[in-house]
Amino acid sequence: PRHFEGWFNLGLAHQKAGRFQQAAEAYNEAIRVRPDASQAFTNLGIVRQELGDLRGAREAYEHSVKLDPNATAAFWNLALLLEQAREFEEAEKTYGRLLEKAPDNEEARFRLGYVRLQRNNFGGAVQSFEACLKKRAQWSEAQMNLALAYWRMGERDLAQMVYEQVLNADPKSLDALRGLAALALERSDFDQALEYHGRLVDLGERSPEVLYNTGLLLQKSAQMEEAARLYRDALAENPDFAEALLNLGHVLKALGQEEEARACWARALEAKPELAQGYFEPAKN
Repeated sequence: PRHFEGWFNLGLAHQKAGRFQQAAEAYNEAIRVRPDASQAFTNLGIVRQELGDLRGAREAYEHSVKLDPNATAAFWNLALLLEQAREFEEAEKTYGRLLEKAPDNEEARFRLGYVRLQRNNFGGAVQSFEACLKKRAQWSEAQMNLALAYWRMGERDLAQMVYEQVLNADPKSLDALRGLAALALERSDFDQALEYHGRLVDLGERSPEVLYNTGLLLQKSAQMEEAARLYRDALAENPDFAEALLNLGHVLKALGQEEEARACWARALEAKPELAQGYFEPAKN
């Protein structure tokens, strides 16, 4: 009963077999025998996490890193747990401590950039993702997050450059096309936005928002029949998309289909009554 390795290995055997409650009990026995065993606390944290005991898992990981400041597995698991709990400030600190011990840990540097994005620390996020790309130049996820960080910093030209790099490497990258389309819309470059939205639709993008935006751009360029088709596609994906109903009504009116236009407007107002303000004249006595 005082044999640490026996309890630890029993815990490991239960853990490998998926018997997490029995594993936790065995690791607790190992810790009673040797309270300074960092690895036992790390493994206890893992099985507690598997059991859904996130608070207990966090306590175990924190104990492990106190006992062994070089316990990189415990730092990693603790940081992921903090990120999952949306405690981004603590997660950032923990990823930072992990990288002090393991500066070549690319995944930790990527996660550090992500939590910095969540904390609106865009400069820090740029630093992290640029460091990721120095290690792995064609890491598309790091590129996409770098572009987003640049964008939120107001560096739209740099964001566009990174999105274009992703698209050049993978012409079918939906994420890069979405980013470039949104940037073009933000700049009121409707011709460019229409091109990117058209490419998204051609590649099979069926999100109601992209279909709606494509319809809107076609409507702005007076391509009414195509606009109507895209609005209908958006409504096929989301029948209660009030803005799509409203604009479909305007397009149908322009095409001379006034009865169907009124039906669309009625459905739009039923789905979202506040659309009446600003779109329709108030009733006159």
